[in-house]
Amino acid sequence: MHRLLLPALVCALLQAGPAAAAEMPPGASSCTGCHASTKIPDTVIPRIAGRKASDIVKSMSEFRSGGLQSSVMGRIAKGFTDPQIDAIAAWFAAQPE
Repeated sequence: MHRLLLPALVCALLQAGPAAAAEMPPGASSCTGCHASTKIPDTVIPRIAGRKASDIVKSMSEFRSGGLQSSVMGRIAKGFTDPQIDAIAAWFAAQPE
């Protein structure tokens, strides 16, 4: 019985790590498809984990308005409301760099 308890306990502890404390807000997963969580050399797509929330909000607003030109981000940004962008930006700002 004790042999089965330890793996279950370890699994439960791993699932209750930092991700559970600050759950990814709706919509943020669409960012992780292109914006990697680890540094990748030779890419033009910036990492957004650990950036200031205000910088992320500003960029998303500029993409949405057309102030920043892009092939994809303008269309993505138009799909989010201001509160959604604020929540996504706060979550990414709280992630480790």
